Amino acid sequence: MTVVVMNAWQILFKGGPMMWPILLLSIVALAIGIDRLVFLASAERGLSSEKETLLASLRQGNLKETLRLCEEGRGMLGAILKAGILKFGSSRELVKGSMEEVFDQTAGQLRKHMDVLALIVNAAPLMGLLGTVNAMVVVFHAVQIRSNVLNPLTAGELASGIWQALLTTAAGLLVGILSYAVHSFCAMRVNAAVSFIERSMTEMTNVLGQLSELKRTVQEQAHEE
Repeated sequence: MTVVVMNAWQILFKGGPMMWPILLLSIVALAIGIDRLVFLASAERGLSSEKETLLASLRQGNLKETLRLCEEGRGMLGAILKAGILKFGSSRELVKGSMEEVFDQTAGQLRKHMDVLALIVNAAPLMGLLGTVNAMVVVFHAVQIRSNVLNPLTAGELASGIWQALLTTAAGLLVGILSYAVHSFCAMRVNAAVSFIERSMTEMTNVLGQLSELKRTVQEQAHEE
């Protein structure tokens, strides 16, 4: 028995026209995956050191210096803390609300393109199935035509048409599985980063609240004197 081994380009052409959209989805998924993994790795490395630097400065009570660090660092936590410092002296709810507004924008940066990746996870297998159904329609139409002229397809010809039709399903499932793995890993990293930022934001809010209370107490004592 002779086994014919085909390369990737031959498989692509044998699978029919739906293989091209599936190939495009795989390229988009790969590009998004690389972009997100690089971005999240960079963000995770910077968050921990940024938090230590900003909280150390904030606990010293030097708001001007802390604000300068926020503006120079241009990090996610710096932008959040800057919003809180600019509302320093206001109610705790107002300070927290200002920080949460910036946090929503930060979370949006972390989740960028994740919805597109989720779309590919669902679309790739469906496109593969659609390609297979279309190819099977062609195969069975050929069976009917050949039967009408009393020249039916042989088992080998029928099997050839069916395995070529199934190529798109295999390709769609492969792209869907790989995209799902990338999406799940990135989502896990995003959730970890968001949780870290939320905890950091709570600590910063508490420190700002303590500084505000201390300032108010000093002002009241000075007024009484």
